Amino acid sequence: MIRYVLLVLLLLSTGVGEPVSPARSYLDTALDLLQQHSMESSAADWPRLRAEAHRAGDAHDAIRWVIGELGNPHTVLRTSPGGGPPPSIREVPGVRMIGSTAHLKLPQTSSDNGETYVESGRYLLRDLLAARPSGWVVDLRGNHGGDMHPMLTVVAPLLGEGKTGSFVHPDGTTTDWGIRDGHVHDGERIWFPQVEMPPAVNGPVAVLIDGGTASSGEAVLLAFTGAARTRSFGEPTAGYATSNELFLLPDGARLAITTAYMADRTGRTYGNTPIAPQTLVDSDEALDAAIEWLAEQT
Repeated sequence: MIRYVLLVLLLLSTGVGEPVSPARSYLDTALDLLQQHSMESSAADWPRLRAEAHRAGDAHDAIRWVIGELGNPHTVLRTSPGGGPPPSIREVPGVRMIGSTAHLKLPQTSSDNGETYVESGRYLLRDLLAARPSGWVVDLRGNHGGDMHPMLTVVAPLLGEGKTGSFVHPDGTTTDWGIRDGHVHDGERIWFPQVEMPPAVNGPVAVLIDGGTASSGEAVLLAFTGAARTRSFGEPTAGYATSNELFLLPDGARLAITTAYMADRTGRTYGNTPIAPQTLVDSDEALDAAIEWLAEQT
């Protein structure tokens, strides 16, 4: 993707005819990506959008205006306050035992933190398994998303083998994701193949969610949806159960374009609408409700 973006800029800046300013090339690159990849592209009036965008004084403002006109709340341009790339998300999982229940907190993470996230989660999960828990709580409250693959890798032993979800593209085709030989796969790609996660765990799982559970956090929720002995607790999610493709712009800014809907293992398709838990309780009471339910499963 990065190579494609730089190639577009090169073609624009070295083409025959009037020279193209760097700012114009930058903006046109982003507009080309949005027109080519956005789920809403076919319904958009691109001549109008381009004409209005070129009249804007700032390229980032123009891109965000076009994104607003397209109308998908998950498509976003991410920059740092001073311009350029946004900061990385350096959070890692957290664990604790509550009686005989294992509590696994999965926070958000960016892709460049993925290996650290997975390694930390692997060791923590090993410690939890040594305590022989009778049930599991996967806590996704406040997980705003990022990269789903490190998150799914950490909970792979709880998901077990097979399809856990899919991406549904505008043309109706699907890309399945799930667990294959203990590793997360997304289509044909295997993520973190060098990491040996613990074997599959057989036990009831409660998933906690709230209004801060978004995007990849919702993907983890959907990975558990439809599984045996699994139930969700808390409040409706943020409603960004769609897939974004990330494009790196020349100044380091990241353009995340929504390209597909998410579906759970049963084939039910979701989108930019909040997902309700199976047991609706205040976020602050979700953990207690989950532990009570888990006790009934043993």
